[in-house]
Formats: sequence, structure tokens, C-alpha cells
Amino acid sequence: MKRIRADSIAVFLIVLVVAIFFWPVVQGKLPVPTDALVGLYHPWRDLYAKGYPRGVPYKNFLITDPVRQQIPWRKIAIDSWKEGKIPSWNPFNFSGMSLAGNIQAGVFYPFNILFFILNFPRAWTLLIMLQPLLAGIFLYFYLRSNHLSPLASVFGGVTWAFSGFMIAWLTWGTILHVVLWLPLILMSIDKLNNSRLLWSAILVFSLVCQFFAGHAQVSLYVFLLSGFYAFWRRSNFFWILLLLSILLTSIQWIPFVRSLLESSRIGVSDSWQISGWFLPWQHLAQFFAPDFFGNPATLNYWGEWNYGEFIGYISVVGIIFAIFALLIPKKSESVKFWSITLGITLLFLLPTPLAKLPYILKIPVFSSLQPTRLMAIVDFALVMLAAFGFEQWQSKRDKRIWYAVTVVGVILSILWVVTPLLGSTNADIARRNLILPSGVFGLTVLSMAVVSRSWAAVILLLIVSVDLIRFGWKFTPFTPEAYFFPQTAIIEFLQKQPKPFRVMSTDPKIVPPNTLAFYGIESVEGYDPIYSSRYEEFMAALNRQRPDISAPFGFNRIITTATDSSRLLSLMNTQFVLSPSDIKSAGFEKVFQEGQTRIYKNASLARAYFVEGVRVVHTKQETIEALFTMDSPDKLAIVEKQILLDTIPMNQDERVDLVRYDPDGMEIVTISSHVRFLVIGNMYDPGWFVTIDGNPPVPIYRANYLFFGVVVPSGEHHIWVQYR
Repeated sequence: MKRIRADSIAVFLIVLVVAIFFWPVVQGKLPVPTDALVGLYHPWRDLYAKGYPRGVPYKNFLITDPVRQQIPWRKIAIDSWKEGKIPSWNPFNFSGMSLAGNIQAGVFYPFNILFFILNFPRAWTLLIMLQPLLAGIFLYFYLRSNHLSPLASVFGGVTWAFSGFMIAWLTWGTILHVVLWLPLILMSIDKLNNSRLLWSAILVFSLVCQFFAGHAQVSLYVFLLSGFYAFWRRSNFFWILLLLSILLTSIQWIPFVRSLLESSRIGVSDSWQISGWFLPWQHLAQFFAPDFFGNPATLNYWGEWNYGEFIGYISVVGIIFAIFALLIPKKSESVKFWSITLGITLLFLLPTPLAKLPYILKIPVFSSLQPTRLMAIVDFALVMLAAFGFEQWQSKRDKRIWYAVTVVGVILSILWVVTPLLGSTNADIARRNLILPSGVFGLTVLSMAVVSRSWAAVILLLIVSVDLIRFGWKFTPFTPEAYFFPQTAIIEFLQKQPKPFRVMSTDPKIVPPNTLAFYGIESVEGYDPIYSSRYEEFMAALNRQRPDISAPFGFNRIITTATDSSRLLSLMNTQFVLSPSDIKSAGFEKVFQEGQTRIYKNASLARAYFVEGVRVVHTKQETIEALFTMDSPDKLAIVEKQILLDTIPMNQDERVDLVRYDPDGMEIVTISSHVRFLVIGNMYDPGWFVTIDGNPPVPIYRANYLFFGVVVPSGEHHIWVQYR
């Protein structure tokens, strides 16, 4: 009974800290960076132009990915579930791609149930809030199972919930839902011998959830760490349960692997040689002073590449206790494990020869992963060590704590000493951002030296909570709900147009890739680390305005259109072009304008149409060259497999009528006097099935580099196109 009471109070304290952090939600604000959406991009800037002529102020330009990726993708998935369909195809980005194959969409994550209870903005907010809450609570109980006191376990739970990695990725709504299951996985491994059925179920559920949560790379790290932990604990039964988890998640990873193999991400890249691919040595300073190099939220970051990739701060108090745990000579098995885990992970996180080996040897998968996401494991190991160090200090008089204090004090002193050498502007930024960590260090030392250990422990927990909440508030935007993908006149106009059609923009300031997907509008553009390598090649040729599909392709995660005059746009069913200025090219008709954003209608080909004949080629290069040279793309299709089909001019009685269109399929009625080739302007994928008049599926042929088509007999036919 006493333990239940202590645990209840401890969980309440974690809930209280999380509630304080998310207090702005009570004021009607959401932890979502949609202020950047309405502040940076049209047509949302046009919507607020009267009140904010220079744009809505936004807090953190660095974290726009959630509004350009995770939120639109989750919206597509939820809309599909609400229609009673298993989410399978995303027609809204890159002219179409597998939705089940996009692990970041979180298609099968159990917490999607929230979106059936609350409206989308509030469900997303709750999804974000659950991350630190469950991470803290799960770690608390894992630490308690390791025989730590309630106070030390709360210390660990709070430190983990608001650690640097957790704050950096908080608004994504995916990555942290992967790692929050880690403590539960580890606790289940420990307890498999106690109540095998119960803890086996918990372990399998946790492994499945962390994979479905939506980030393959971090999920891989969780699997690897769990396997290492099971090996350390000699838990052989874990491997059987791991296999079961892999089987249960096959509905996700099979299409994911297929998408990965068809993408350019799996290929050889020299990205690992750029600065910031690994954690730069100097950025170890951020473990002691998180904003030593500035902060993107205050527009003064001067460090290497990306602040969010390098931040692993667990508070000055936390790092003191982590170092203290490392200094304990007679370490427990747990402290040994986390010390080894920390050391191994840092070897691969930092630019060491060992870390570079997978890239030099071009090891599949690992050579395409950016190692800075290992910060998740580094932070977790540090927090575990900090909790054990806190327990050791709290329960025993151990003077080695002052060695740890001295180490941190010396490092902070060195940072103060080197600051004047950084140049005036950078030195000012570093100096200002050393004040708070130094102040926290001073309060920590004072508490340890003057106050009794029992009260000092409480004070240190308070210091950690305040320090990490302040750190998190500085980085995390809380925005009015009205900014959550607001409706504009431009968007309303596009939503009212007969489907299907695709749009493009001529300027990166207008509707950034993926954002229109939230509104159910299809685009030729997209932003995703994993998409078809064919699409990358095709768009490169389109933007270069010549049949050149050779690398390099620029930043290979974002596809935009750099021209409105390419003949290839018509093949893509690009019916509307959004532009900040007038388009003078022939074939474009201005049909709408809101503020600075104009919409032009383009005379594009339909989504499905007959051609008079086909031309057979044998390579991708021949295909792209043929597309650039053919005179009438509406009369000829370029295919890469032999089709015996006569070229016969169309007559006026032949037609293709699209009678039903859904994101994952369409129904077509055709009338033709001869055997015809029907071009379907959806991205080619083995998951497409085409049936004619209810008969078995017919063969599909890749057409016009990206799309596909089928041979249709003469006469009138009902054709069903479905993605499975």
C-alpha cells in the first residue's frame, strides 16, 4: 500500500510538470508550428496580410517539417480510415505514392483512435502532449523496477521527458512516439521470467507500437538497443517475441521496404562527408550549455548545420549525476550496461573513424542513415546514468559527487574562457547563453553543499524541472488554433474544381510541398526522404528542360517545379499553376487571384485518355528522349515493353469517361472502335490492379516514364482501377 501511494504521488508529479509545460494549451494555443505556415507561405500570408502586412510573426523557422510532412500525411491516413478503407495510396504528393509504404504517416499507430474522438487539431495536440507524459511515466516505472527510489525515478522521468532530443523533435508527433515505448520494452524484457504471458503481451505490443509510430531510423535504433539489452540480460525468449512483432508489423514494413528499394535513398551518397552529418566535436558543449551556439528560435544560431540534430541537453544537474555514475568504481550491472551503451553510441554519433566505416564500405541501409538521430539513445543512456547517480548520491555519502561537480565546473569555465576567441557577435551570443547554465550549476552546488540531502534532492528535482521547461518553452512554438491549416479563397477555389487534377507552384514561397494534401488537393511536388527514383529523374529533366536524367539532383528530399513551360507538365495532368506573378506563356489562363497568389489554368491532358498508338523503347533514357521529341503527347504513349497494337487515328465517337474518382482508384467507361491503349496518369506501382467488365486483372504497362496504361478491347467497357 505504501508503494502504491508513493508511486501515485510520483506519477502525479510527472503529470504536473507536463501540465505546466503545456499550460499554453489551456489558453487555446497548440504545440504546432503552424505560425511558420501562415507567416512564411502564400496563400496563408495573403489571408492575414491586412493585419500583418509583413507576415504573421513565427517563433521557430527550423521546425516547419511537421506542417509539411507529418500532419498532412496523418490527415490523409485518418481520412481514409474514416471512409472505412485501409490507407494504401497517397495521390496528393509526387503525383502519387504508396501511403502504407510511408512509415512517417503513422497509418497503423494505435493512438490514431484519438482522431475519431476529437477534431484533427485537438487530436494532434493530445498526440503531442502524450509524448513527454508517457515517456516520463514509462521511464519512472522502469527505474522503479530497477529498485530506484520514487524521487530518483521521478528525476529520471522528468529529465527524459524534456531532454534535448525530446524537445527538438516534440512537434513531429512521430519520433518521440517511437522512443517513448523504450522503457516499457526494457522493463518487459526484465520481467519475462516473472509473468511470461502478461509481459510477453506488453513487450510485443510495445515493439509493434514503436514501429507503427512513424520513424524507421529511430525504430531501428530501438530494435538494436532492445536486442543488445536482451543479450545482456540473457533473455532468449525475447527473440521469439521479436520475430512475432516483425510478423505483426509486416503490413507496414513490406510496402515500406518496397518503397525504399524503389527510391534513391538506398543508393550511394556522399552526404556523410558534409559538415554536420555527424555530431561535430565542438557541439559536445551543448550538453552543458544548450544554446552556446545560439538558438534558431531567437534567430542567432551560428553553429554547424542543424541545431535540432545536435541538442542532447539533460540539464546541468542531469549531466553532473550522469558523470557521477560513470565515476562509481563498483558499478551495478545496469550502470555498466548504460555506460557501455553510451560509449558505443557516442563512437558512432561523433565523426570517429569507426562512425565513418559504414559509409566508406557502403553498407546497405546504414550508409544512408544520418547518425545524429543516435542522440535518442545517447540521451536515454545519459538519463539512465543520471537517475542511478542521483540514487547513489541520495542514499549514500559518496564524495565522488564532487569530482563530477568539478568536471562540469571546469568544462563551463573552459567555455567562458574560449568565448572571447569566437568573434564579437558569436562571443556575445555564447556569453549570454552561458549565464543560465552557470547559474543552474551554482544553485546545484549550493544545494548540495548547504542543504540536507533529503531536501537538496527535492530542490534539485525542482531545478531540473524549471530548467528543462524553460529550455523547452524557448524552442517550442504554441500557436493559435486559427493558424492550424486555415481555409483561404485560393484553397476553396481549388477544392471546388472537378477532380482529378494536379497543381504546381512556380515559387517556393507558395504552398510548400505536401501542404495542399491536408486539403485534399493533388500536387506534382512533394517533400519526403523516400520517393520514387524515377520521379526524381523525371522532374530533373522537366526542370532542366532537356532529356537529362543524370545525377546530381540537388536536395533529394524536396521536389519542386522550376518551370511552367515544360511540355511534360501536360502529361502529369497539371491543370492549375500557382504563381506570385503574371504568367505570360501561351496556353495559360488566369482564373483566380487572392492577394499576391494567382491561379492559372493549363491545358493539360486528362487523368485517363486513349492514344492512337504506342512507341516501344527499351531504356529509361530512350523514354525521356522520346517524350521531349514527340509532337502529339495526346496521340502517342511511350512504353518500355512490347505491345502489339496498330496505330489508328481516333474518331469522334471514341471517348473515355471518368465516372468515379477516389484517392485509391477510379471507375472509367470507355467506347472505342478499335483496340486502344488507355493511359492512366497515376504513378506506376505494382499495387495497381485494373479490371475490365469484372474480368480478372489485365496486365499494366509503364507508360510515359512515370505512369501506366492498359490495352482495352473495342466496344463499350467498364474499367475499374484500384490500388491494393
